[in-house]
Amino acid sequence: MGARIDSAPALPDGTAMPTKASDWPRAARRLVEYLTALGVRDRQEIDRLGEQVRRRLDARAAHAPLEDAVEAAIEEILALLDDWLTAELDIGGDANALAAARAAVLGGGIPGWSARWAGLAGDSLATEIRAFQRDAVPERAPLTMQASTIDLCCHRLRRRIAAAICRLFCQPDLPTNPRGDRS
Repeated sequence: MGARIDSAPALPDGTAMPTKASDWPRAARRLVEYLTALGVRDRQEIDRLGEQVRRRLDARAAHAPLEDAVEAAIEEILALLDDWLTAELDIGGDANALAAARAAVLGGGIPGWSARWAGLAGDSLATEIRAFQRDAVPERAPLTMQASTIDLCCHRLRRRIAAAICRLFCQPDLPTNPRGDRS
């Protein structure tokens, strides 16, 4: 989605310094910007989603230090969106259906999706999301194709060179220049 801004601090050897979930203020600032770019505008929804991401980051940081809290927060918000869409639409592990649902929701045509995602709305949006879904891959439409000859330039050139050599060595009686004079 573009260059990483405000990334993790680096160690003297240039590698990223492992961070802890305590780097939340820096990650939260970027997470608000990211959620706004996704189309989540209500502050209460942003706070609720941010809290869910923070809990997930704390659990993730308990197992291993995070290399970059901002990157980990964005990964978690995307995983949270995918988890919600999978549960909302009951699509299981179908990657094409998940991508189509993600496009339908993030396309901006479904009002109230962010409130439902944040857990602030009780009504399911499955029918609205399915109505906006489009298949990522069109149906197969095999076409017949006429056979065509492939005439590679190297084959033509080879024939021309062979014909020129043959003219020079095999038929010395023929003129060799366009005017007809022998050289």
